[in-house]
Amino acid sequence: MEPNEFRRFLNSAIQNSRGVTFLLQKRKATWPDFDQWYGAWQSTARENSILGWGVTARNRVVKEEDLKTLSEARITLYGERLSVAEDVLVVPPEYTPDDILAVFHQAREASGTRKGVIRVQRRWVDDQLPDYELVAALSEMYRGVANVVSLAHKASGVVEPCDVERFPRDCVTALIDPELRCVGPGAPVPDGLYDLATGERMGFRYGTIEKDDDLMQVGLERYGPLPEKHSSDPIEHAPERLEYSKQFLLADGYSGPMLVLSRDEEVRLLGVWFDDDEPRELKIAASVDMVGAWPFTGAVYSSETWLGVPRGSLLGVPPEELLDSNDEYFTVSVAAGREEALIVIGLASDGRSRVLIQPFGRTKDGIVWGPLTDDATGRFVPRFMNPIWRNWPGYRTKKPETAQ
Repeated sequence: MEPNEFRRFLNSAIQNSRGVTFLLQKRKATWPDFDQWYGAWQSTARENSILGWGVTARNRVVKEEDLKTLSEARITLYGERLSVAEDVLVVPPEYTPDDILAVFHQAREASGTRKGVIRVQRRWVDDQLPDYELVAALSEMYRGVANVVSLAHKASGVVEPCDVERFPRDCVTALIDPELRCVGPGAPVPDGLYDLATGERMGFRYGTIEKDDDLMQVGLERYGPLPEKHSSDPIEHAPERLEYSKQFLLADGYSGPMLVLSRDEEVRLLGVWFDDDEPRELKIAASVDMVGAWPFTGAVYSSETWLGVPRGSLLGVPPEELLDSNDEYFTVSVAAGREEALIVIGLASDGRSRVLIQPFGRTKDGIVWGPLTDDATGRFVPRFMNPIWRNWPGYRTKKPETAQ
């Protein structure tokens, strides 16, 4: 929130990131296989819009002018489950989310109780990269540069850690972490959330889980072996994800919400927790924020759901023979006697979609499955998935007619 310092560090970071790749190219004779590994990285980098922006941004900073940074606030009103309205305002750089929420608090006090959740996102954007917050864009640039440095280290054989004195900032060390875990998940400037009904300020809770080989072994024993390879295309992966959900359901009695974001072979797994009184679209939007400016091209969401038909009607089983639902992730009372199902939603950045709905019931003899629905028309894609669409040019306003 200090605009002059921010602009100075921003420009420096962009120039230094490009300086690393220039240095590698200048010293390419050091590596006999340079064209092979650097060329492969360069081809991948060209497909990344953020890294492409970094090239042009560096040229503008060095040769023309400072970045035309813009301080903005995105304000969204959420209803019970979905967003109701949204606006983007240019605001003074020193305005914090709390400053903006104070205005809504005053209006609420003056007009009486209302319902809904206000979300305020504070962002710095460049006019040539309006869809990504600049700190998130810088993190993605760093990831790309860190990866090519790691390739250079690997090509060089044994590389001793740099002899760097400790800096006051935790992120500056001799170790190169492409994922910048020291920054932490979520937006650089934490969102402001305000409950209009209660007048309370709220916030997101993020958590990360590092890979644990011991837990991996427990998972293999509990859920069975993983397939040797699964599809990197989100539409083709949807049936594979449904099989995972079935395995979780059979082993645990439930299959909690999971969002899988992907780009080619790279995958991010995000667990999502839905409370009954929280807008689902808001939770999906917060989950997308976890990956920052990483330009994912596919998304697969899987969970349990309830269908708008009476229990047992799709299963050929009398309702009295069905056992109660598992309440680990879901409040059973909201089912209201409806059929249970697994749902998998696959979305692709080229506009394709696929929804699989697998009805099931719990009996004393085990799980009973109903007929599978496999739809690629988009009419079953719920509107709470809109934060995924809006990341992809041409599909940001895509709202299926069956928006429930």
